[in-house]
Amino acid sequence: MKTSFKLLACALFVSLTVAVSSPGLAGDDKKQAKAAFTVAMFPAADASKLWLCLEKYQAENKVNLTMINENGQILFEETLCGKNSKQSAVRQQFDMSQLSDGKYTFRISAGSQKEEISFKLSTPTLEATQPTRLIAIK
Repeated sequence: MKTSFKLLACALFVSLTVAVSSPGLAGDDKKQAKAAFTVAMFPAADASKLWLCLEKYQAENKVNLTMINENGQILFEETLCGKNSKQSAVRQQFDMSQLSDGKYTFRISAGSQKEEISFKLSTPTLEATQPTRLIAIK
């Protein structure tokens, strides 16, 4: 009897979990169907490098990537995943070691979708350390 009750409770829990999570997943699919791409940016293990990951959902759109500085100057421009490209995802690493401190922005566009990801580069200052002395008492 206990086993039957546990089995029934587990089946009810699983069916309830699936029923509750399914509408959320369906909504995400609709969002992705409307979106031309999704993009994520994160730092690499090397502090001077940055990863940009892009996944394209609509094959008919080409994805343009531009990096500008705070003065609006274009520092990098490239077309990723062009219209005739079979590639639907891009993972690209950018080396920021040659850039000066300041605010930078990646502009990504495809069709009517446009996104901007801003980040700030700053070099930490080194503080002078005061010499320390140890006293040992015997």
